[in-house]
Amino acid sequence: MNLFDVYNIQNINITRAKGSYVWDESGNKYLDMYGGHAVISIGHLHDHWQKAIKDQLDKIAFYSNSVIIGLQDKLAKKLGEVTGKTDYSLFLCNSGAEANENALKLASFHTGRKKIVAFTGAFHGRTSLAVAATDNPAIVAPANYTGDIIRLPFNDSEALGQCFMSHGNEIAAVIIEGIQEWEVFTRQTYYFCNL
Repeated sequence: MNLFDVYNIQNINITRAKGSYVWDESGNKYLDMYGGHAVISIGHLHDHWQKAIKDQLDKIAFYSNSVIIGLQDKLAKKLGEVTGKTDYSLFLCNSGAEANENALKLASFHTGRKKIVAFTGAFHGRTSLAVAATDNPAIVAPANYTGDIIRLPFNDSEALGQCFMSHGNEIAAVIIEGIQEWEVFTRQTYYFCNL
């Protein structure tokens, strides 16, 4: 069986990492300027988070959100303190796509409306509704198409204003991706600097 090619694969087989560096199978060292798609790169194998992960794995690796998980409560309290949003609720999920999917659904539940405004050149994820709002026909399956996505030109406040004049009472959410032309970025950018 072959791996399914989700992304264009760089011809580098990374076998180890430490801090801001990665090494390939031949021992070549690279400055890692990538870290992963749609993630915040914090470096590799930092002693603090490596110990925290090991300590947790020594107790339990995973359990459902259907029970109390003390670390989640601790994180929610800490984020509330840091952001000053102590009265808010925290929804933990595993990806930006899942976060976008749920944010759009929550907006629809809250407003009772269906329409979502999305902009050209944006990527929102590969879950059903997030991919429907994504401006890339190559990854939007026929089952994902919906007449409830209103696509507007990015950074065109006049078009957005007219959209709200025409459809304001139907719009549940507006989703904005600030990094445009993601497809060009991911296909033409080299993520590693050979040292």
